[in-house]
Amino acid sequence: MIDLTEDRRDTLAELLNIGFGRSMASLAELMGMYIQLSVPSVRIVHPRQILEALSGSAAGREEVTLIEQTFRGAFNGEAVLALPGEASHTLARLLAADCGFNPDMEPDKLHLEAMLELGNMVIGACLGKFAEILESTISFNPPQVFLDSVRLDRLRQMVPLPDQGTLLVLTHFRLEREEVTGYMFIFIGGDALESLFRAVDRFLDDLAETG
Repeated sequence: MIDLTEDRRDTLAELLNIGFGRSMASLAELMGMYIQLSVPSVRIVHPRQILEALSGSAAGREEVTLIEQTFRGAFNGEAVLALPGEASHTLARLLAADCGFNPDMEPDKLHLEAMLELGNMVIGACLGKFAEILESTISFNPPQVFLDSVRLDRLRQMVPLPDQGTLLVLTHFRLEREEVTGYMFIFIGGDALESLFRAVDRFLDDLAETG
């Protein structure tokens, strides 16, 4: 059943692109700048390739901030927002100015609160819209933030790896006028992947009937 056909791949990429685009449009409007988005890539990977993908997002840097959020419901999985180098600090500064954070907040606490807000705005909004289009329901655990003191050699302790083939969705964004690039990864495996594919197949069947 876990067969990523071309129709399923294209549909997942298109629907996730809609969700990611909506969430990043809200962020761009808030910060008053254009955000360039990539088209999501969708593939089935071996669990060890997850760490390779996360490591690759650091683009040679030793440190990366990770915002991790699990979701469950019609399908279960995990989403990770990876911000290499100084990206998280730049985003925290921009969000602090635009989201009404207390200017007297301690810098470390401000950084953490801004990353939690970013996780909700990007991960929650993207996957929430994606599930809505598929007429499915998912709920989210509170996001966890691993700040940029976390080194890449500790990824294995921070990101739980599934024990079987997993759907990997990768997309990234770049802020205009700022040296900021971020990556979002979505991991769905096992029975949850079969549930997701059933939802996608129903979506395609409905399109065929209405078309």
